[in-house]
Amino acid sequence: MGKASTKDRTGARVARHRVKAAANGSRRLEVTVPAQDAPLVKAVAGALRSGGAEAKRVRKALKPLVSPEQARTGAELVAFLRASPVAGAELTFERDPSSGRIVEFAADDPESTDRE
Repeated sequence: MGKASTKDRTGARVARHRVKAAANGSRRLEVTVPAQDAPLVKAVAGALRSGGAEAKRVRKALKPLVSPEQARTGAELVAFLRASPVAGAELTFERDPSSGRIVEFAADDPESTDRE
């Protein structure tokens, strides 16, 4: 038998690395960004991957920018909706007038063979 090709050995190393990374809580992602932002995204990913205080600082800075806080009160929810891109749009919502669907429930049949 011949030696495994370099490509086979490299593939096996990559597979082992990915399994190890996943076991450590990492997830591989592929993103498409404008070319000018690629170095920025790589730097952010590197900082998050490194962990520690730097990762905490980056998360703290980015989180409010990409995921707004969840509204805790009705007033906060109203403010959020008023600030949304569709605020002021003439939207009409209508309820589906159908009566739904018929659902049949199985009767409690003592002779049923499904029971143990």
